[in-house]
Amino acid sequence: MERLERLHNKILYLIILCFLACENSMLDTYDARFLNLETIGGRTYNNNVLFNGISLKINYNKDTLSVEEYRSGKKNGVWKNYYPNGQLRESRFFDMGVKKGDHFFYFPSGQLKFHYQLENDVYHGFKKAWSPKGKLISCLNFKYGYEEGSQKVWYDNGKIKNNYIIKNGRRYGLLGTKNCINVKDSIF
Repeated sequence: MERLERLHNKILYLIILCFLACENSMLDTYDARFLNLETIGGRTYNNNVLFNGISLKINYNKDTLSVEEYRSGKKNGVWKNYYPNGQLRESRFFDMGVKKGDHFFYFPSGQLKFHYQLENDVYHGFKKAWSPKGKLISCLNFKYGYEEGSQKVWYDNGKIKNNYIIKNGRRYGLLGTKNCINVKDSIF
C-alpha cells in the first residue's frame, strides 16, 4: 500500500512538472519588421493568430531597440526599450497582460527618471521621479490605485512643494498651492 502511494505521488509530481514545463516553454524570437502585429481587445495577433513569441525591434545599426514578450497574445515578462545609443530607456514587467512589479524609466544619460510599482495594472507601492541631475523631485505612495500615506513633491531647487499624508481617504498637510499660486508666495 505504501509503495502504491509513493508511485501515486511520483506520478502526480511528474504531471505537475510537465504542466509547468509547458507553461514556461521557450518562445521563438522574431524580428518585428517581419511581423504583422495587431492588438484587439487586449490580445495581440500576428496575421489573425494569437501571437506567442518575443518581438525584437532593431534599428539600422543592428542595436536592439525593444524586446517584447507575448504569451497567448498577452504582454508577458520583462519588456525592455532602448535609446538609439543603446542606453536602456525603460524596463517594465507584465504578467499575462497585467502590469505588475517594478517599472523603471531612464534619461538618455542612464540616470533614473521614474521608478514605480504596480499591482494588477494600478499603482501599488511608491512612485518616484528624479530630475536629469539625479535629484529626487517626487515620492508618492499608493494603495491599489489610490494615494495613501506620505506624498512629497519638491521644486528643482530642493524646496518642498507638496508635503501631505493621505489617511483613510483624507488629506492632511501642505498641498502647496492656492488658486494655482504657491501659498508661501501670496503671504510674503
